[in-house]
Amino acid sequence: MREHLKEYIETSKTASVRGLRILLEYFHATEIFDPIVSKKIKIISVFGSARMKEGSPEYHLAYQVGQKLRDQGFAVVTGASQGVMQAVNQGAADSIARELMKQKKASSMEAARELPAYQQQLKVYSIGLKISLPFEAESNPYLGSQSTFHYFMVRKFFFATLSSGFIACEGGWGTRDELFEMLTLVQTGKSPLMPIVYISPDAAHFEQDLKHTVARHYINPNDTKLIHVVKTPDQAVKVICEFYRCVDQVIDGGNGDIILQLKKGLSEAMKKRVTAQVTRTNAFRQVHYEPKKIILRNFDYSSYGHISDIVFLLAKL
Repeated sequence: MREHLKEYIETSKTASVRGLRILLEYFHATEIFDPIVSKKIKIISVFGSARMKEGSPEYHLAYQVGQKLRDQGFAVVTGASQGVMQAVNQGAADSIARELMKQKKASSMEAARELPAYQQQLKVYSIGLKISLPFEAESNPYLGSQSTFHYFMVRKFFFATLSSGFIACEGGWGTRDELFEMLTLVQTGKSPLMPIVYISPDAAHFEQDLKHTVARHYINPNDTKLIHVVKTPDQAVKVICEFYRCVDQVIDGGNGDIILQLKKGLSEAMKKRVTAQVTRTNAFRQVHYEPKKIILRNFDYSSYGHISDIVFLLAKL
């Protein structure tokens, strides 16, 4: 009966069965990832082409992104396939193995991968959201936890809800779709403000597109502050680390209140700098300080780039 039900869900084209499948994918993925989410480790999505070959400069760059993120205590989530995605998961996996070697729990990378501690950490720090496609049949071998989706929409929902930041490497339409989906969610306030990075040794094409959209008034100039264009893995990871240096989370409290949940309290000198920045933007009417919170009152929602300015100002104070 289970096989008949599976075939029915796989082959049926009716709207009601498609809706059921969407719900099943959501509940199944939620069960898989809830134990990871409960650990409160920040997860960074990394997007990029599945067509990058092992040994290519692009593969090496993505590998370094995954390794450096894990070295800084972040988990990574990718599309679970080959190319950039495999490189990122491999970088995170190798970071775990090297750490176990430093702790003298293993004599080599291969020995480290045999340890229960490696498998336990891999489940938390190297995550995959696989899409079911005929030409991308296999998941990469560096995943600790994964779920497979039939629908892109459900998969992107989990990218958005699991992640505390996004890094886009070079890629095709799928990569651009994911990048601009996340930018749109943050720009419109549907997702909390998070760091978004585009990494490319030569990003002139992307920067030109941003300039074009601003010049034609398609986006608010301050919205360009929602994305950081960088050239190296070190720069990409630095953006993520700076965003979370002082701020743990950005919350829309409703009624125009934006709450910056802080990791520690602010000195009076820091409060003066933040108040001056708030005054300059004219996007808020008032700023209120609590021991580990900044509450920005009466936000006019003109651009979340104004809030990004304050977050990165805090990182430099």
